[in-house]
Amino acid sequence: MPAQSEKAIAMIQGILLAAGLGQRFDPSGEKDKLLQARPDSGKPVLWHSGRAMFEALPGTLAVIQGHQPKRVHCLFDAGCEVLISPEAQHGMGSALAAAVRHCLEKKPGITGFVISLGDMPWVPAQAIAQVHAALAKSSAQELRAVAPYFDGKRGHPVGLTRAWAASLIALQGDVGAKHLLRDAEIIAIDWPTADVLRDVDVPEDLA
Repeated sequence: MPAQSEKAIAMIQGILLAAGLGQRFDPSGEKDKLLQARPDSGKPVLWHSGRAMFEALPGTLAVIQGHQPKRVHCLFDAGCEVLISPEAQHGMGSALAAAVRHCLEKKPGITGFVISLGDMPWVPAQAIAQVHAALAKSSAQELRAVAPYFDGKRGHPVGLTRAWAASLIALQGDVGAKHLLRDAEIIAIDWPTADVLRDVDVPEDLA
């Protein structure tokens, strides 16, 4: 199929990885870092990351582990769809594989994926939209990636064409897609702020 036709029917699926336990944030496990409030808004970290994805990509699928009802409620409030995956407990790679597999089963015509992280509440919807737009111009059959960059550092979200699907589904454990991108042809989007890099790892990140 000609690339022009693929561009016209581009079907990009948003995926939000929100299954991690965030043990560095609170080794005791009592505080869920994704449910902590972003100081400037009072809304949870996860709500912000989910809402930005929803605004740019309605129908975004968030993947979590089982027995996380507060995360489910937060994600629904942000507008996301939710996949509860037992596999997600094994790590980011397993969570991403489960999400991609689920999306392809539900929407076989998907031409690409835009993937973001639940602990990155400052990523703006505009950055996600630009990644989506650049990815939609790429052929689904070519191994292409798109990402925003600030100060020479790659940020999130990351856009991947459908051609990456088999590699994504093969991911296991806590090894995410980062290693797949080492030798990839990445379309870089220059971003003016560090919002595409900032995440929540320890309590001080929310100070």
